[in-house]
Amino acid sequence: MKSFSEDPSLDKPEIFKSDRGNSIVHVAEGTVETARIIDQKAERRLCRKFDTRLLPVLAMMYLFNALDKGNLGNAKTNTLEKDLHFNGQKYNLLLSIFYIPYVLAAPPIGFLGKIYGPNKVLPIMMFSFGSFTLLGAAVTNWGGLMTIRWFLGMVCNSLSKYIVLCKRSDS
Repeated sequence: MKSFSEDPSLDKPEIFKSDRGNSIVHVAEGTVETARIIDQKAERRLCRKFDTRLLPVLAMMYLFNALDKGNLGNAKTNTLEKDLHFNGQKYNLLLSIFYIPYVLAAPPIGFLGKIYGPNKVLPIMMFSFGSFTLLGAAVTNWGGLMTIRWFLGMVCNSLSKYIVLCKRSDS
């Protein structure tokens, strides 16, 4: 009896036609994987619909997140330290405080995403991200800006992983 590694023809996928559609059977390393394709044109239309509706929104989320990462550097060049009366290493601490909740909030927010799904958690996170970013304009002291950066770190950690989950759950 030949093993799967000895017979190279067993590693190639085989296509079986039936009245229900095509079945692709792939035999590799002792396992058999079967995928049914009902209607390839309908599947392409569905994927195109997801791409035209979902990808522009996800791209805008990435854009806003990238713009926010540069906001603090731009504000520093436009007299942020003088306006909020920074001294010493406060600006460096302001940059660093973002990553503490970024790391600490990742497991609980990831757990919420698994329970409720990215379609519910991602809009809440993006609304929170937008709210905290807008509240950053109303800050008048260093402590307020530290608080805003703390909460921004909490909601920014989920952006990339939920976008991946959102794309995987739709396809």
